Amino acid sequence: MLFVSCLAWAVTPAKAEFTVNVALTPIQEVLADDPAARCPSLPELRSMPVQEALQQLYEANGYTPLWKDSKRTRDLHEQLLDLAHDGLNPRQYVAERDSAEDALCRELRQSALYLQALEHLSRGRLDQQRHEPVWTSTSLLPPVRVSVAGLGVIGLQDMQEAFDSARPGLPLYRQLRQAYQAMDHDPPAVPAFADGPTIKPGSNDPRLAQLAQRLMVSGYLKPLASAGPLTEPLLPSAEPVLAQPLSYDLPLQQAVRAFQTDHGLQPDGLVGRQTVAALNISPADRLLQVRINLERLRWLDARRHHHALLVNSAGSNAVLYEGNDIRWQSRVQSGSPNRATPLLDSRINRVTLNPSWTIPPTIMREDKLPQIRSNPAYFAERDLQVLDPQGNRLDPADIDWSNPRGVMLRQPPGPDNPLGQMVFRFDNPFSVFLHDTPSQSLFARAVRNVSSGCVRVEQATDLADHLFHSLDARQREQIEQQLASGRTREVRVANGPQVLLTYWTAQADTDGQLYFTPDPYGLDRKLAEALDGVLRSSDAGGRRAADR
Repeated sequence: MLFVSCLAWAVTPAKAEFTVNVALTPIQEVLADDPAARCPSLPELRSMPVQEALQQLYEANGYTPLWKDSKRTRDLHEQLLDLAHDGLNPRQYVAERDSAEDALCRELRQSALYLQALEHLSRGRLDQQRHEPVWTSTSLLPPVRVSVAGLGVIGLQDMQEAFDSARPGLPLYRQLRQAYQAMDHDPPAVPAFADGPTIKPGSNDPRLAQLAQRLMVSGYLKPLASAGPLTEPLLPSAEPVLAQPLSYDLPLQQAVRAFQTDHGLQPDGLVGRQTVAALNISPADRLLQVRINLERLRWLDARRHHHALLVNSAGSNAVLYEGNDIRWQSRVQSGSPNRATPLLDSRINRVTLNPSWTIPPTIMREDKLPQIRSNPAYFAERDLQVLDPQGNRLDPADIDWSNPRGVMLRQPPGPDNPLGQMVFRFDNPFSVFLHDTPSQSLFARAVRNVSSGCVRVEQATDLADHLFHSLDARQREQIEQQLASGRTREVRVANGPQVLLTYWTAQADTDGQLYFTPDPYGLDRKLAEALDGVLRSSDAGGRRAADR
């Protein structure tokens, strides 16, 4: 009996009075008190108080059990199994029977795990701020999202809709998920590809047979594309390959270039240190790399607003979204490994036309001063001003460059200014921004981690056009005139896009083709260890404390 009520009547000639005493259901009673004390096995959901979320879920269902409905339970299990394609572990969300646990606690535990599954799918399995923290502007309001409890309530009527609503809608996520699903999830071990001198077109090398087989197994080289005697495969499932190609011939070069393109390397056909390193990342490690980047994209989508500029510092590219539609994209140059572009979440609020460049202290100390000291004609050869803290011009010849004090270096606007014709600014404590650049030749590189932390934009003019599209024709004409004048001007941007300086090292196109980039800031390994640890926790035996 779930509901027990007692009705007592007291009747008088003037009126009828009654008193109703309604006993709480067992579920309602536990939730109204202390669920964790009553049921110690309830998982801890740090980003969402268990009691509040469960309260909302059961209130919507009249405080009746959820999992006595066999269809709902089957639907839940189907959706949980599908989480494997998101790189999550379905077993961590199933309340397996425990002889020491009563039916009520098992009911509540399954509901808590259900909510936890929705939370991990929509916001990430790990706490991003513990692993790859992001500085966030206080001027940004949180994006509008259905609460985890709200998603749980949707599932009471349609379990598939609840999980589809929780799953990130970002196309980058959906495409990577599709590619992950198609990967071999039990890949064979691969022997290491040996170091050696760079393999160049036309050269002969004892590693060519292994190179050919590695590229055949991964689909970059058609079997027997190079002429030569056959030998037994190095891997159990591999096609027979030539014992030793006579030379590093054209088909093998083309396969190497395709491999390099898909792995974020310069497609020059040279099998050097970086290409050998990419060849030595095993299929199992690639699987884990995709899994951690699904996690990163869950974090990203949970932060993303409707109008958002995503800058990937690992792949050095940028994409501007309105909803899930791409409005602009460009190659960029991001921070070098020793001057990494920071992870941050802010909003573009102004554009500087024809900017001057005040050289930051780090660049002045580490880059400029050594050049000034070694070249007496440094200032004569460059359009560079020496200023005091008040902005007054100083004569470079009067400065002791072995120990300069109280001076700034500034380059005025012009064609050689490193910031180009425009700077896109947003609040942050790192003094970083997006900007145009005269260094256009560097965009042809596959690896473009070459800046001192700021982000150089190839298609800067097109981005500015997008930001100014809401202005009337007269205002846009004035901006064009100001740009042509060479004078510096600040243009405020009302309702500018969110800008997310972020990081991911794997993505896929609409056909499911995977593309990897090198890991310039060395973030993959630690995240892979953390995520792999929590995903294996159920298989290791026992219920462990969740990361969230």
